Amino acid sequence: MGGRIRRVPWRTPRRPDGRAAAPPAGRPGPAPGPLRSGRAVEEEEVVVGQSVRKRGRKNRAELDIDIAADIAVIDARYAESRDGEPSDELVEAAFRLSLVEPRKNWANDATLAKVAYFHFAPDLEDALRNYDPHLVEISERFGYISWPRRIQEHVRGRKVLDVGCGFGGFGVGFLVAGAASYVGLDPSMDLDSTAAKDKRRRVWDDMGITPRQITETLPAIRLLQSSAEDGGLDETFDTIALHNVTEHLMDLEGSLASLTKLCHPETVVVLHHHNFYSWNGHHLPPVHAEQLDVDNERHQQVYDWRHINAAPDVPETHMFKRSLNRVRLDDFRAVVERHFDVVEWEETPSKDSSVARLTPEIVARVRATVPDITERELTINTVLVVARPQA
Repeated sequence: MGGRIRRVPWRTPRRPDGRAAAPPAGRPGPAPGPLRSGRAVEEEEVVVGQSVRKRGRKNRAELDIDIAADIAVIDARYAESRDGEPSDELVEAAFRLSLVEPRKNWANDATLAKVAYFHFAPDLEDALRNYDPHLVEISERFGYISWPRRIQEHVRGRKVLDVGCGFGGFGVGFLVAGAASYVGLDPSMDLDSTAAKDKRRRVWDDMGITPRQITETLPAIRLLQSSAEDGGLDETFDTIALHNVTEHLMDLEGSLASLTKLCHPETVVVLHHHNFYSWNGHHLPPVHAEQLDVDNERHQQVYDWRHINAAPDVPETHMFKRSLNRVRLDDFRAVVERHFDVVEWEETPSKDSSVARLTPEIVARVRATVPDITERELTINTVLVVARPQA
């Protein structure tokens, strides 16, 4: 019995955990493990076994050659999958890549990200239809895979809603991490602009494709110039993610309340919150103490927690009042808990170099503006919250 993938006339049903459900009576099912393809194969266990044994005898350099060859096949012919059934050659190349365990830094290397894309895919034929090598490469280069990788346990095999997605570049990043589908919402998204934030360099750059083109090209991704409060979505999601969004919601209570109607009982809500009262909570340069230039006039206005003292007196049009809600950590948690049950609350401090700059004199100066502020509030940089709908 050879290693050819046979076609059979049923599609493997998906489950949120990315594993195969039982096949219909009388049909062959896939080997245990993550879903591979709607083309379930009678020989899959043999194919897997042969592939693993064959690749297991190879060293890293030989395996890299095989990986590069499979990626080259897919990158050259991926467009064939858009309008029809993928060829056996494409499916077999994707299948071989799906057997490769991604290396740890797959969010920071375009080739490894492509391997991860097929390894974590809930369905290989769907993965081929939604594959675009340029978008995987640019998503890695712009840093749009790191966040989905961090929360992958809540992403793989799941229907994801990304609220406040910005340009929408995270969409492919979530697919790389194994999301079954992705919807991105942002009221400020320009659907016809190729401009996007390069999160690695913290500058705007040309992504080479617009949100509208991404939506039209990849059926697993929908990008909408909208917000959760608009009520335009009449569906629920397995995971709802907000990455560095909650600090910008001027009606935090209303925005979180609007998410509840998009949840089913098992939905996971993941919030990554940037604390305004941290060293770089101002969202302006410098981001870290190593970048501080004390002779820079703009730095002088905000460094060493000066933004906290400045905030009450800035004009109403200033970003501190226009787009940063300045919610305090305990108040933020209280708002979340009015709408969701908090499962995890993980506080991450600022870099040691920033925290080391906090002196008693600085604490006293900040307390002249916010009398009851604590050192915890001044040293915690971000909070990762995992929550579920209240019963």
